Amino acid sequence: ESVPSGENQSVAGGDEEAVDEYQELNAREEQDIEIMMEGCEYAIANAEAFAEKLSRELQVLDGANIQSIMASEKQVNILMKLLDEALTEVDQIELKLSSYEEMLQSVKEQMDQISESNHLIHLSNTNNVKL
Repeated sequence: ESVPSGENQSVAGGDEEAVDEYQELNAREEQDIEIMMEGCEYAIANAEAFAEKLSRELQVLDGANIQSIMASEKQVNILMKLLDEALTEVDQIELKLSSYEEMLQSVKEQMDQISESNHLIHLSNTNNVKL
């Protein structure tokens, strides 16, 4: 089994797991390589030129990948900032809801007192009428 360069760079000597994880090319990948090799007729005659071309293309892809990661990092930072703002707003809403709940509890207690007073007044009136 051979491991393509770059895939086994982080493997310490003697670590066979990475070698065991090597996967052969599937049909689509083989076809892509064949098309690329056909586009480089000199590849068979000059393997170094082919390897250099592949290296340049890999560098371009690596650059694009790094830019993509950096753009993603900016988007993640923006998202985290928006989430922090949303949490702050949620805290403010919870405080308002708590104060409203306290007000409603106070109104409920007052209504209970009024109802009890009303009941006592009604009972007193009934007793006075009976007397």
